[in-house]
Amino acid sequence: MTFLPGLTSTRKDLIGYFIEDMRYHGILRIALFPTCLDLSERRQLYGALEEIPGLSIPHVHLRSDCGPMEIDYLRDRFETEVFNIHPAASAHPYLKGRDDQRKYLYVENVEVVPSREELSVFAGLCPDFSHWENAKQHNRAEYQGFEELFKSYPVGCCHISALRVGEPNDWSGEWDHHGFTRFSEFDYLKDYRPYLPPHWLSLELENDLADQLKAIDYLEKLLA
Repeated sequence: MTFLPGLTSTRKDLIGYFIEDMRYHGILRIALFPTCLDLSERRQLYGALEEIPGLSIPHVHLRSDCGPMEIDYLRDRFETEVFNIHPAASAHPYLKGRDDQRKYLYVENVEVVPSREELSVFAGLCPDFSHWENAKQHNRAEYQGFEELFKSYPVGCCHISALRVGEPNDWSGEWDHHGFTRFSEFDYLKDYRPYLPPHWLSLELENDLADQLKAIDYLEKLLA
């Protein structure tokens, strides 16, 4: 398994500190979640990341307005191998994009799960396990049979976030969180060991880089 610390964008004020910490810790491989940045903000971020020699970004969470040229840029400049998108039935669906790029695009489960029809068009699944576990805790009908999709479609990457049962998050009032306070908030992942991809287990966390690196140490032992 290959874990990636994640540079998220829900807290824009923390992005600069994260990049400084990357330099301090010598981190040259991350996942990127620019989902709260418009195009001009993303360009500014890419410019800052270009100043880190040798940086690679194997996994990027595409925003709905990321076009084909942006995908080409990320693949060429940062050696991005996989991207994830939201399903068509979600609140923030991904635009169609270019046909030849679909082999790099994996569909994430959010408030809904991907359909078999779209999974047959794109590369496969990008499970977000905190969304999945939260849906189980709330007996969401939308997730009925989700595990069956793993028998038919490959998993190319995934999202790792925290789960705090009974503690609402800031954006939906659910129990999945893009930040952790205790390592035990990842323990639910033991039940999902059979569904993990071999590479690009990407931390979708707002925690600083030092805390994410500690979380990766914990996860490597937890899921060994």
